[in-house]
Formats: sequence, C-alpha cells, structure tokens
Amino acid sequence: MATFEEVGRAVDREVEKLRHFFETEVRPSTQRQLVAALRAASKRLGELAEKLDAGGTGPTPGGGTR
Repeated sequence: MATFEEVGRAVDREVEKLRHFFETEVRPSTQRQLVAALRAASKRLGELAEKLDAGGTGPTPGGGTR
C-alpha cells in the first residue's frame, strides 16, 4: 500500500505534467486563435471605416439601417 507521501509525490508529478501540457499546447493554440480573431476583426473594422469614408450607409447603433 502506498504511503501518503508517495501519493503526494505522484500527484505532484501529474500536476507538473498538466502544467507542462498547458504551457506547451493549450496556451499557444489559444493565442493563435486569438490572433486570428483579432486580425479578422481588424480587417472588418477597416472595411467599415472605408464605407464610412465613402459615405456609405451602414447599420445604426440601434440595429436598424439608415
């Protein structure tokens, strides 16, 4: 039967594996997704700004159209 100390060490090793996985797999993937979303939003905002500069109509803040 494992002692309390052995169980604690095993838990520590598993937590370390989980931390390593998070830092090497999850965080970079999430960051890549965030960067892609920000770029898409930036592109869309640029398109909307061009429409406004050209005098085009767009949605009003209330959700309707002008």
